[in-house]
Amino acid sequence: MPTLRKSEAEADLDISKIVYHFPSVAMAFSWTQASQTHWERSLGGMEEYLAIASNTPVSVANGRQQYTIFSALKLNLTLPNADTEASLRHAWKQLRHEQPQVAIAIDINQKKMSYDVPDESALEEWLSSTFIVSPVSSADELYRTAGGITHCTLYYIPASSELVFRAPHAHIDGMGTIHLWDSYLSALAAPVADVRFGDENVRLAPTVPEILGKTSPPTEEEVSKASATLLEYVTKLPAMGTPSRVGRAAASFKECRTTELVLSVKTTSVIIAACKERGISVTSAVHAAYISTIARHLDPECDQSRYTTISPFSLRPYLPPPYNTRHYAAIFCYTPVPFSIEMPASFSEIASALNKSYRTRLKDHPEFVELTGPYTHMVAQLVQSPEGTTAPIPTDAMVSSLGIIENNLKRSYGDAVTVTSFKMAIDVVDGMSAMHVFTFDGQLRAVYSSNDGSEDPSQIETYLAEVEGILNEELLGLRRPL
Repeated sequence: MPTLRKSEAEADLDISKIVYHFPSVAMAFSWTQASQTHWERSLGGMEEYLAIASNTPVSVANGRQQYTIFSALKLNLTLPNADTEASLRHAWKQLRHEQPQVAIAIDINQKKMSYDVPDESALEEWLSSTFIVSPVSSADELYRTAGGITHCTLYYIPASSELVFRAPHAHIDGMGTIHLWDSYLSALAAPVADVRFGDENVRLAPTVPEILGKTSPPTEEEVSKASATLLEYVTKLPAMGTPSRVGRAAASFKECRTTELVLSVKTTSVIIAACKERGISVTSAVHAAYISTIARHLDPECDQSRYTTISPFSLRPYLPPPYNTRHYAAIFCYTPVPFSIEMPASFSEIASALNKSYRTRLKDHPEFVELTGPYTHMVAQLVQSPEGTTAPIPTDAMVSSLGIIENNLKRSYGDAVTVTSFKMAIDVVDGMSAMHVFTFDGQLRAVYSSNDGSEDPSQIETYLAEVEGILNEELLGLRRPL
């Protein structure tokens, strides 16, 4: 999310006047046919924001872009076809037919996305450029060394029996990526021999406001409410953060890196039990432990009186069928919700406040879901404004919860596929770091995505170790890990 320096006259700061504009007629969200084989539609608010935010100077970043999705699975495969590569490639083609948005292109200058129905030659070209058999030793090596991409891309790493999915974030979100894995592995386990293209345009998804039936220009009241939500975030920045060179002249792109905290099955189970006893979610506990850790390692230049962040909330539970199913995985449908708490505060106070926000912010305020269109459009306009382009970047990591992975991704698909590991991360070039929190195989995990040019890897290891220590101490009354 973009950030603004706190104005001395913040009461007079009207985001709607600075960056917000809607046409006087309904916006074109639906797909339209531009030619016999070419379809296009306007970008939604968060799609536009992410497409702009990821458009970093790629010449200094090996072509990589901020926020590119990176997800890896380790598999045991016993496919009927002895040619594993051919089976994986065919499943990727089958997935494109089922979910054509894996093959969309985004033109940020025109603020449009497009899809072309492929002939045989175009299909082969797409497969050659987006299904890649990689010679690297592991998914971790690929994460560190991969170049930039502009389309959803699937990598097969024979050396480690891993699959890696990478995509510009404007194409898909984290929960969508999990659903996409489920769809892909289902196609791998149950291949369709004859996949014929030509009708897939009917499966292209409109923007979230279109799905929700909110395509009319917003009212003045809706603009005011959306503006107030964004002000809730930007007027409380800059806030608490850790020492970092992100967004500063001293920063330089080095190597994308993930640092992981993986708790044992035993520790995870007792933490879950302790959270249930306290009436808080596991995500709230982990996030509270991270905030408490930040408070121990503050950037001396930051405002130490409050912690402020944006939490990504999935809108999939609020979408009607079939858009809330795995069959529409390749869409972006989360909305960023502000959260702020005055500091200093205890772990219990922070966890309680977070838990209330996570559990009730959308559930108790359904009107916020309906404001998705004007609110996210406003976010996209802000990042293009002078205030947005010159704003400091938060130096804490954005915490994103994926829940229990097995709720949306099976551990096995028939006798052909067994999933033995899961990972989610993003590319960090010169922007906000991220920490994905989830449970897989009974183990609570936190994956911290960063860049060596902005943050010291050893310091991140310290942060995660302290997160574990705080969870043990606050929830379990232990001063040492189990």
